[in-house]
Order: sequence, then C-alpha cells, then structure tokens
Amino acid sequence: MIRVIPGPEGGGVTRETDRSERIASAVRAVPMFRGLPPDGQRNVAALATLRDYKRGEHLWHAGDTPEWFTIIVRGRVKVVKEGESSDVIYELFGEGEPVGAIAVYNYMPYPASAVALEPTTLLMLPRRDWFELLDRNPEFARAIIRELTRLVLALTRKLDEMRGQTVETRIAQLFLTLAERIGKETKEGTEIAIQLTRQEVADLVATTVESAIRVLSRWGREGLLVTGEKRFLIPSREKLKEIAAGSDATRGPLA
Repeated sequence: MIRVIPGPEGGGVTRETDRSERIASAVRAVPMFRGLPPDGQRNVAALATLRDYKRGEHLWHAGDTPEWFTIIVRGRVKVVKEGESSDVIYELFGEGEPVGAIAVYNYMPYPASAVALEPTTLLMLPRRDWFELLDRNPEFARAIIRELTRLVLALTRKLDEMRGQTVETRIAQLFLTLAERIGKETKEGTEIAIQLTRQEVADLVATTVESAIRVLSRWGREGLLVTGEKRFLIPSREKLKEIAAGSDATRGPLA
C-alpha cells in the first residue's frame, strides 16, 4: 500500500526538501515505476508533483484537455459519464493505478469526468515530459502499453457483460470484482474497504437507484452483503457467484 507522508508546517529549505522526499517516496511505491533503475525513478520524481483532492471533488470534467499523466497514490477515483437524468460510472481506480491514461495517450478531450470517491492524492507528470521519458525507456514504455491494454479490455468486457443481464446479476459481478481487486479476507468474510453510495452502485451497473436499493436491502436482510460504515462485507463469495452466474437471475429486477 502506498503511503503519503504529510509535509510539515513552515517554509524554507526544510519544507521544499520534505516535499521532494514525498514525491520520491510516492514514485518508489508506484508499481509501474518499480522496474526503473534508481536514476530513472529520480528522473520521474524530478518531473512530478503531488495534488490532493477531497471526496466528491472533480479531478477533471468531460471535455477538458489532458495535460498531465496521473497516477493515484492514495484514495480511489471514479470515472463517470455525467448526465442530466443519471450518471454512468465506467470504472473505479485505486492506489498505484493510472487514471485518464487513454485520453492522455491519444491527446483527446477526456470523454468522461473523474471524481474522488474518498480523500485522494495524485502523482502528476506533464504530458510532454512523460512521453519523452517513455522514448528514453523502451522496456518501460512496453509495460505501460500492456497496462493500458488491460484497462481497455476490462472496460470492453464490462460493457459486454452488462448486456441483457438482470440488475441483481450485475451488482453481484460488481462486488465480486471489488472483492478480487481490493478485498481483504477476515473471519467474517471478505471485507471491501470502500465507501459507495446507493447512487454510485446504481451508476456502476447502469440502473436506477431504486433498483439498487431494493437489491442491496434484500441482500442485507438475507446476509448476502453487509453494508457498514465505509465498507462492505461479503460473508460468502460462493453465494454471490451463484447470482453472478445467473442461477438466481429471476430474483432481480431487469432495470
């Protein structure tokens, strides 16, 4: 897990040195930079800056120009297509993951907005400097391309999976995916330490908040998914897998 060390009060050389060390520490902890030699990590740190966001704050809006390559150091971010009547959450990103990278690589306006799901810190590198760094490190560039390919395939798979499925099936798949990515095994079951509102769950599976509330409320009564403060608990993944596979598809609403 990546830890961001808060800077001390006061100014001068000490504060600047501490800021530089925060950035260097963040670079060393990001998985995609671990394969770089020390000189390469120092080069990244020299280009980078850290920026903090509060829960609910926009990192950018759809249509903004991508001038920075951004990696999450702390917190989680949702990428969301905001609409007048409802939103659709395309993906969730967590610590160590690049966010908005496809727009940066194609130098196209962001197709969707990015919003902090919790207090979040970004490691940010200017787009032009980032590409110069990739040009000097072919192996590193190939590793980044593999990561971007994974993101595109994950989004494509998600859209394919949602076609024709019940809301209950889609919500089960969502929480199983979260369990795989950020779940922690406890005596009670799989704990998912993330704060999601009912509306955000609905946006993630492209349904109405009323449908999401009905499913989650019933699951709570049946002990399939326990909602706590800033966390969810799955007592049995196997039961959710049955629903995700469609064996209980007739139980859930269609939209």
